[in-house]
Amino acid sequence: MTGKTGSTATGIRRTLLCSSPVEGLSGWETRLYLIEYPPGADGSGHHHPVVGLGYMLHGTILAAFGDERPIAIREGESFVDAAHQIHTVSRNTSKTEPLRFVIAYTVKQGEPVTVLPV
Repeated sequence: MTGKTGSTATGIRRTLLCSSPVEGLSGWETRLYLIEYPPGADGSGHHHPVVGLGYMLHGTILAAFGDERPIAIREGESFVDAAHQIHTVSRNTSKTEPLRFVIAYTVKQGEPVTVLPV
């Protein structure tokens, strides 16, 4: 499964680049996504059921989980996306440039990797 794209009301796009079954873990797969935030987009309020490992391709995101202080994750930096913790801050810091990063999650087949606010 590749190339499946979804977007939110904020214009944030999530494109599934590839997926693969996990050998030795029946019913699990690893998925690699390209995430794109338009200038100034705010994706705060979502969470993930599993840990994600990411790499910032372009731009800077301001991010925080729960009561943590927001940190800036910049182009060329890797990061860990915590499981079961609400992204209280998840915002593209630029008002003129898009933000792009790749992120991988290992999750049960058919399960979502992102839970959006209602």
